[in-house]
Amino acid sequence: MIAERIQPDAAIVTDVTHDTTTPMIEKKVQGHCEMGKGPVIAYAPAVQQKLRDLITDTAEQHKIPFQRAALSRATGTDTDAFAYSNSGVASALISLPLRYMHTTVEMVHRDDVENVIKLIYESLLKIKNGETFSYFK
Repeated sequence: MIAERIQPDAAIVTDVTHDTTTPMIEKKVQGHCEMGKGPVIAYAPAVQQKLRDLITDTAEQHKIPFQRAALSRATGTDTDAFAYSNSGVASALISLPLRYMHTTVEMVHRDDVENVIKLIYESLLKIKNGETFSYFK
C-alpha cells in the first residue's frame, strides 16, 4: 500500500513569540513585541514574501492590528520545515505574543488570540484556487 502524502500549496503557521516587555527578555536582541498590540508577522528567510504580503495587506484591509518581527535565520517553528520540505512550500508565520513563556503563568491577550484567528481566516479567503505564490508563471 502506497501512503498518500500531503502536498500543500501554502502553509500559514501559528506559534507563540515572546512579549519582549517580559522581565529578563532582551529587547535589544529580540526586538519590540507586546501583548495586546496584535499578531506578530515574521520576516525571515523561510517566509515567502508574496504570501506574507497577502497577510499584511489583509490585516491592513480589515483593520487587524499587527506587529512585525525580523528573524535573521531560522524561525524556530514548523515554518522552516514547510518552507524547505519537498520542493518547498510557500510559508508564513503568524505568532501570538506571550508573556512568561515556558512557565506555569504564561499569559496572552484575548484580543491577540481573536485577531490571529481573524487574520488567518481573512487571509485564507483571499487565496485564489491554484495560487502558486511564484513570481514566475
